[in-house]
Amino acid sequence: MLFQESNKISTLSQKIDELIRSYKELKEENERLKNELATLKASNEAKDIHIRSLEEKVNVSDIQSEDILSKIEEVLSR
Repeated sequence: MLFQESNKISTLSQKIDELIRSYKELKEENERLKNELATLKASNEAKDIHIRSLEEKVNVSDIQSEDILSKIEEVLSR
């Protein structure tokens, strides 16, 4: 009976050690994923800013193209 109790305590102790080890590993992975997420968010924001800048350039270019076309049509209609 005493041997069984000792065996149960040993088994429980091993299980607790496994749980603690697993918890620590998951905690480290969670921290790594948080850092990766923060990096990806920053990268995404930088890309969004770059895209907005490119869109503005396209809009300016479209306006300039329309202005040039308008001038050409004006010249041709004379």
